[in-house]
Amino acid sequence: MKSGCQVVDQIGELEIVGNIVPHLWYKNITFSSGKSHFVAIALLADIVYWYRPTTIRDDSGLTSGAKTKFKGDMLQKSYQAFADTYGFTKRQVKDAIDFLVDHHLLVREFRTISSSSIILSNVMYVQPVAENVKRVMNERCNVSELVSICPPATPERTPSSLSNDGLFHQEEGAPDVEEGTYTESTSKNPSENHEQQQQSVGECPVSFFKDNGFGRLGSYIQEKIKTWCESLSESLVMEAMKRAVEQGKHYWSYVDAILVKWEQLNVRDVKDARAKEFQFMFEKVHKRKLHSAGRRPIRTEKLPEWFTSEREEVQGNDEEFEAEKAKLMAELEAYRERGAGVVM
Repeated sequence: MKSGCQVVDQIGELEIVGNIVPHLWYKNITFSSGKSHFVAIALLADIVYWYRPTTIRDDSGLTSGAKTKFKGDMLQKSYQAFADTYGFTKRQVKDAIDFLVDHHLLVREFRTISSSSIILSNVMYVQPVAENVKRVMNERCNVSELVSICPPATPERTPSSLSNDGLFHQEEGAPDVEEGTYTESTSKNPSENHEQQQQSVGECPVSFFKDNGFGRLGSYIQEKIKTWCESLSESLVMEAMKRAVEQGKHYWSYVDAILVKWEQLNVRDVKDARAKEFQFMFEKVHKRKLHSAGRRPIRTEKLPEWFTSEREEVQGNDEEFEAEKAKLMAELEAYRERGAGVVM
């Protein structure tokens, strides 16, 4: 069937495979300012693509069923894998995934995968919240209006998902397990790795230190990080390190100074830290305005009339003196000329 337009017919013959971005997403998936969150939109489109079923056809070409594009109960893909695919930075991907999770469009899990020969910790799995994805696709519903919807219960991936050589079994076209998928690869048994499993729900400060160029991580700095995490919290340590990276201060002393200040202010969490810093800046500006308003004006004394009259009188005397001086100089010059003409 032809449309009557050659280019339209040629495009219609193309087998386009990949992401499809509904136009309403650019209006509904936005920052609080109303601008489209392009990184979050691109990542959500990619994840939704992986969750679209693959059609199974029989020998005659008829549809006989459907299957997933990935192996297991959820899609496994790392921040770095998304970054490599779309050219974003790892930090941009992390912030966009956080945005999608916070606005109930995505479910994220960190798991520890183990087999007889290898343990992969902090492996990220993602799953779209289908009902909310449908809302931002079919309705004029901004992400700020979405509410949490409990995802269907799925069994966690078991060690049987790993083959004998320690690699994932995957379907054709599924995402590869890349180096950026997990934080650490180790041969420790699960009991020795218990602490890492507990930290797998979020980003690890030690891993963040290594990944963002803070320098060599010795036992002393590692102990300092652990102490601060116990004294304040992991989230506050992570926030201090992120601020150091944003300011280009890739050294621990800058992070330590931020944490000392927060400890003095009795900061409880990241939200409290931002609130107290805002209050500090407000008080600083307010104090500056009060100081400027409280300054005493500079007095300008008005000179009395007698000072002006005496000054005019002195100026008049000076003029008479100069005239008398000029007259005497002329008489002296004439006297010298007469004396020069006398012959001895």
